[in-house]
Amino acid sequence: MTRPARAAQFPPATLFAGQAYDPATAAGVIAWQRPGGVAVVRRNGADAQLPGRAPALGGRTLAWLEGEQAVIADAASGRIRARLAAPGAGVLGVSDELLAWRAADAVGRDAIYTRTLGPEPGPPQLLAGAPGRAELGRPAVLGAKVLFHVAGIGGSRLVLADPATGAQEILRRKPGAQLTNPVSDGLRLLYVHATGLRQELRLGPIVQSDGADLVIAVHPSSGRRDREYEPGRARHAHPYMHPLPPFAKAGETQTLWTTALAPEAAFVTRILARAGRPRRADILRVALPFGG
Repeated sequence: MTRPARAAQFPPATLFAGQAYDPATAAGVIAWQRPGGVAVVRRNGADAQLPGRAPALGGRTLAWLEGEQAVIADAASGRIRARLAAPGAGVLGVSDELLAWRAADAVGRDAIYTRTLGPEPGPPQLLAGAPGRAELGRPAVLGAKVLFHVAGIGGSRLVLADPATGAQEILRRKPGAQLTNPVSDGLRLLYVHATGLRQELRLGPIVQSDGADLVIAVHPSSGRRDREYEPGRARHAHPYMHPLPPFAKAGETQTLWTTALAPEAAFVTRILARAGRPRRADILRVALPFGG
């Protein structure tokens, strides 16, 4: 079970990239997706457009999609190493050892597939399928293992799976909440924790110890709760009451989604829906004062 999170003082989230989503970062490089199929990579403060979509980073490796091919490249230089079939892929995860992607299986349910990398890449193999009506999140590759969420009506869990053995380890589980979009640098785990009251960006050790995960950013729930008191009456004040969850603006829905983790910062996609306006996505950045 997931232990209660501890509130912590972190700088407020700031806008990192507007009209952008699905951040990925490794080796001092960061990449993200823009609407219209344009992917961007930033190296040494300079942005360049990738010739594909759905960028992923891990170790010294950069990957992106061109059609149903995954292009594997050097993260620092962009030099292409290989082009591999990734049938049905919508999003990718990558490391120096492994490529992973999410696609629909033969009956339309979410599934995660992998291929080993190297001089002789392995064939595609099924790693995990969504049980029942659940969904699987964007895979994040950690060495030779794959991290993803399994979310359904009854709750969710964060899973670390080993393609070599098929073993799955549950890192976090919460029946009454949605835990989504985990990423890790091998020591720390970053993910979104959402309930009907609020959404939190949480950070903790990948293997949870007695200490609780830290809440590093808080946003309103994707739903809009009522004021919890009747018109014309005031809320009772009690010294033991905790700060109330934040309210979403009228006619507005925010959803925290995909994440990325660098030594000095955490990144998260915020999807913003406003009545009468097109939906948009932006990437927010939260500085980590302890620098990893």
